[in-house]
Amino acid sequence: MKKVIVAALLLGLLASAFVFAACGGNKVPAGAIASVGDATVTQQQFDEIWAQAKAQYASSAGAPPFPKEGTVQYNQYKASIVKYLVQNELVKQQAAKMNIAVTDKEYNDYLAQGIKSLGGQKQFDAWLKKRGMTMAQLKTQLMAQMLQTKVQAKVGANAKVTEAQIKAYYDDPNNKAQFVVADQVTARHVLVNTKAKALEVQKLLTADPSDANWKKVAAKYSIDPGSKNKSGDLGTFGKGRMVAPVDKVVFSIKPGTISAPVKSQYGWHVLEVTKKTPGSTKTFAESKAVIEQYLKSQLQATAWTTWLADAEKKVGIVYATGFDPKTLTASPSPSPSATK
Repeated sequence: MKKVIVAALLLGLLASAFVFAACGGNKVPAGAIASVGDATVTQQQFDEIWAQAKAQYASSAGAPPFPKEGTVQYNQYKASIVKYLVQNELVKQQAAKMNIAVTDKEYNDYLAQGIKSLGGQKQFDAWLKKRGMTMAQLKTQLMAQMLQTKVQAKVGANAKVTEAQIKAYYDDPNNKAQFVVADQVTARHVLVNTKAKALEVQKLLTADPSDANWKKVAAKYSIDPGSKNKSGDLGTFGKGRMVAPVDKVVFSIKPGTISAPVKSQYGWHVLEVTKKTPGSTKTFAESKAVIEQYLKSQLQATAWTTWLADAEKKVGIVYATGFDPKTLTASPSPSPSATK
């Protein structure tokens, strides 16, 4: 839930993949970048999102400079923001016809969850400032996002998947790998800086491999902040999840064995596997719910794309010069010399 909320707050301006077609014959009013039926998307709306995009670039450590005007990246960014704003207006109009709305209570509850997920009001205020965004702007964007979620749910409500379709997906040889669960181990370790210290730890744990002693030794000696206060617990994992030297050892020793010191780029490990779970293949019964949800989501995605295209045709979209996403993202024509 936390990741979903934070991701929602970040707005995902580049996520929209729907491309609207410009309708010819009409002009866009002054101060607007696009007409959506009888309504418009204003230059001010675009400028606000553009400024937020620049602020987010500037606040991201290690991020490249904001794309320069005229570059492919610049035009793609511009097109994505135009599409985002146009789609918001289109959905808003259609939602009104469908009697779908977002209440203030729904917004306030959603915002409260977002603030909590970021660590509280102080962290949220800093997050907002970093992105050059006001509360009013955030509310506009979140309300639009929540409204689209409601409309999407309505549009995809009739998506149905049959038992036969689910079984066909499960039986398809191309999908078999999805249901294979690899061998897994549950392991713990103590990580130290030197081999001499690792030999000392090995001796202590071999003499007393109890959970109580693991807890004491890990807390005292381990330099791994993620596991030292959890009795060295590394959790349960499959092959390839750990660094190669550790991976090789944990899948070769028997449960209950205290390993010899193992060197990796992080230091020296003393390991114990507490449980081994052989690989298996999930049955149809175990996989049915996941397959059904996946196939249903595919149908819903198709229904949404079709619905958007339909809505766009009904209202008509006209772009101001320099704001048509198709033109902004079109591949450049080859130069005459390149065609000779």
